[in-house]
Amino acid sequence: MKKWTQSGLAEKLGVSQAYVSLMETNRRPVPESLARKAAWLLHLSASTLPVSSNAAALSADAVARVLGTLGYGGFAHLPRARKVNPAELLVRALSCRNVEARLVEALPWLLVNYPNLDWPWLVRTAKQHDLQNRLGFLVSVAREVAAKRGKADAAEALGEWEAVLENSRLQKEDSFVQDALTAAERTWLRDNRSHTAARWNLLTNVSSETMASAS
Repeated sequence: MKKWTQSGLAEKLGVSQAYVSLMETNRRPVPESLARKAAWLLHLSASTLPVSSNAAALSADAVARVLGTLGYGGFAHLPRARKVNPAELLVRALSCRNVEARLVEALPWLLVNYPNLDWPWLVRTAKQHDLQNRLGFLVSVAREVAAKRGKADAAEALGEWEAVLENSRLQKEDSFVQDALTAAERTWLRDNRSHTAARWNLLTNVSSETMASAS
């Protein structure tokens, strides 16, 4: 992070030093435009970007482009998109009734590489939209991946929130492709899914072993 004085940062942001002081002490809300400019100037993580109250589903292509912009190698070839807070991206990706397999395999990467999310907001919003099983499954897979890759801090953080989501786990069976599974496919997945998928009542063949590798 750059070690600017308040006056130096204020000059870069185009505001007064007093305004910066008020924002730093939480006495003035930070407008989204200023938050984005400050994140860019100070080279802050995308997890510091403001989250939107909009939980509307994003198209698969939009999610893929943002993932590529955030550093996911599998989508690095796609045109760059405006960065989105990873927590918001997760909610808006999981809000899709049918989530493409390429995204299901990519989303755990987001959790492994951005473990310091606004977790209270993420969990609360997921519960509001009955997405806690989908999110919980991805957190479990991400924790397994982080542990295998020796990312102890990420695995520990993910484990803490996995336990929180466990307490609100829904009994209703779900899948990432609600409209696409035949009765035969549902039966096969129910019999062959991983222990983690069964724990979160999800019909999916995704696991930490099948997750797409991050660059």
